[in-house]
Amino acid sequence: MNPSFGDIYDRYQKLTLTTHLPAVIACSETLSLGKDQGFIPQPGYLYFLLQGQMTLAFGDEQNLVGIVIAHMPLGLLEHYCPSVALYYQCLGECQLAKITASDFERIFFHSSPGYMQELTTILAYMGIFALDAHYERGSQTQLSDPLNRCCRAIYIAAKLMGVSMRACRHLLLNEPISRAAMYQVLAALREGGYITVKKGKLISIDRHIPEKF
Repeated sequence: MNPSFGDIYDRYQKLTLTTHLPAVIACSETLSLGKDQGFIPQPGYLYFLLQGQMTLAFGDEQNLVGIVIAHMPLGLLEHYCPSVALYYQCLGECQLAKITASDFERIFFHSSPGYMQELTTILAYMGIFALDAHYERGSQTQLSDPLNRCCRAIYIAAKLMGVSMRACRHLLLNEPISRAAMYQVLAALREGGYITVKKGKLISIDRHIPEKF
């Protein structure tokens, strides 16, 4: 992938892709999930993550792909390709809006060209991030060095978990850890009271960090 991955990620974060949410919420049922709770979409329904963060895996939690990107409709891939089995897990407390597949199609396909454009943009970036993850796992050149393998995972973790780049490097050093594992490590450190983070900066390391991290 292009080395300007960070620029691509930042661009996505700055896009306005939520004008469809009022229409979604208006016909939705609210679903609340607890920390570490697993989730499999119910056939015939799609879900929008309103609060929290979730990981995505093929089949079960052992086959992690990464973090569910912002605005990604959960259950969309499974609805249009039923042979795909995806497993989601909450990194913390999560809240989702659950709508029927028919409502999804009504909102995005028949009500507003703007909503369709938002969905198309989300799907395009989903593809870009999927290609990047595939490249990261398969490259034997640029990402073969442990530090390079960490850079993208550290970048995303810093953005989503509120930990600065310097803090991530300090905590995780140069280990060739996957981005999905990176998220779990950072979340566990914060939840376990090992680190204090405010406004995206590491304030202190409050307890001895166990070797498992």
